[in-house]
Amino acid sequence: MATIRDNSRFSLFLHTGIVAAAYFAAAKLGLSYAVVGGAISLVWPSSGIALVALLAFGIEVAPGIAVGSFLANVSAGVPATAAAVIGIGSMVGPLTAVVLLNRVTRFQIALERINDVLAFIGLAAVMSPALSGLVGTTALLYGGLVPSAGYAAALLKWWLGDMMGVLVVAPALFSFLRYSNPIRSAQRAVEACALLAATVWVSYLIFGAPQLAGHGYYPAALAIFPFVIWGALRFDRLGASIVTLTISALAVWGTRHGTGPFAAEDPVDSLVRWCTFANVVAITGLLLAAARAQERRAHDLLRAAHIELERRVEERTEDLERANNELKEEMVRRRRLEGELIQIGDQQQRLIGQELHDGLGQHLTSLGLYCAALNQKLQTQGHPAAADAAILVDLVKQASLMTRRIAHGLDPVAMEYGGLAAALHALAETARALNGVDCKLEIAPDVDLLDPLLQVNLYRAAQEAVNNALKYCHGHRIWIDLQRAGGLQTLSISDDGIGIGPEEMERAAGLGLHNLRHRASLLGGSCTVTRNGLGGTTVAISYPLPEGCGHVQNVR
Repeated sequence: MATIRDNSRFSLFLHTGIVAAAYFAAAKLGLSYAVVGGAISLVWPSSGIALVALLAFGIEVAPGIAVGSFLANVSAGVPATAAAVIGIGSMVGPLTAVVLLNRVTRFQIALERINDVLAFIGLAAVMSPALSGLVGTTALLYGGLVPSAGYAAALLKWWLGDMMGVLVVAPALFSFLRYSNPIRSAQRAVEACALLAATVWVSYLIFGAPQLAGHGYYPAALAIFPFVIWGALRFDRLGASIVTLTISALAVWGTRHGTGPFAAEDPVDSLVRWCTFANVVAITGLLLAAARAQERRAHDLLRAAHIELERRVEERTEDLERANNELKEEMVRRRRLEGELIQIGDQQQRLIGQELHDGLGQHLTSLGLYCAALNQKLQTQGHPAAADAAILVDLVKQASLMTRRIAHGLDPVAMEYGGLAAALHALAETARALNGVDCKLEIAPDVDLLDPLLQVNLYRAAQEAVNNALKYCHGHRIWIDLQRAGGLQTLSISDDGIGIGPEEMERAAGLGLHNLRHRASLLGGSCTVTRNGLGGTTVAISYPLPEGCGHVQNVR
């Protein structure tokens, strides 16, 4: 633990010494341009160094600022007492700004947010120099180095010089501390070199060319703004700070030597003009770089959101495709189950038909033979009940015939021998015989046959539709048509009854519409119910033609 504390103290002492040395060296450079009392300079990079040191190393190194300032001012001939007060003021100003930046604005030295730039300008570049200048100028006033009449002007010059140091030097140091290389290709490297060369050349022409000396043509200085904008937009804060620093160095050199648009007869007046312009240039570059960084960050967030949205859309699409496939599989399973249920129903109907034909039908046949024999015996004996026996024989024959026809409807034996055409023909005959309705069958000559299972489904659909027409439509004629049109075949059952529309068909119970639709779906087709031109109803089942089918002959 003792070793750790010793290392910490040594590190603090070392950092404090580095800050004091850096502040002293920069202060000696600034004092070479002193304009008031030998201690006020309009070129004061030390203020930027002090701010960066406190942000980088912490406020514990603040005494190094006071020491460096004291030594620089004493070496320049400032009385020790005044130099000590100036050192304290040089420390208090940036220390106050750093505390406020860290605790109030949550400042980030990357300067990539406009709020950080505004806080940097307001607290570090405006307030901090004002505090340091107020303390330092007052010390010089009481030390006899500044006359009371020139106090305000001296304070203004101190403030401008410190502000220039913060705005010009600090961002460049921030860039090196938080180095982020904006040059990621050879093309960008060439562009950066071209920007630096053009900046140096144009700055020299404006601020160092002898032909512009003393002219006071301020608009010429505006020619450097495109380079500030170029550096900020293309190379972020690093580009803006280096361009600003380059322009400032050449401008102060030219102005000091009496050249450039800010040159005047009074050197102090020249430096004031230049210092004001340098501050404006620095603020412009910082705000542009922050705006560009904020825009790029928003673009990156938008792009990331877009990528995330695309990923989620792909996931949702995959989920939907998976759900769709599962739904299709479920529909196939359901259709298969429905087909099996209908097939089982058909088998049950056929079993019932066979039972009627082989069981009840045989009993009725036996009963008919017995009744016929009884009638013959009674007639031979001349018994009065012979007439009643004859009537009984007729009734038994009718019951046997009805049973046979019902059995054939449930178990279309004709389909086993003559196919769908024969079964539909038997259906029409049954409708005529049992119900007294004129039922006509027409099958087009180009109709394709289906496989036996599909023929059964089509026959059951026709049977269901004919039974519905007999029960509900109360007509006198029924037409069964099996036609072919293009790639579709259509089985239609029409009547001339009272008619029933699709809505009534939906509401009606026992009409078998659900069964018709299922049978149509098993054929891969559809079922429609419409009102025909005779006022009756037409039930049409349309289905696509299977491949490789034969033809049946026209049946009427």
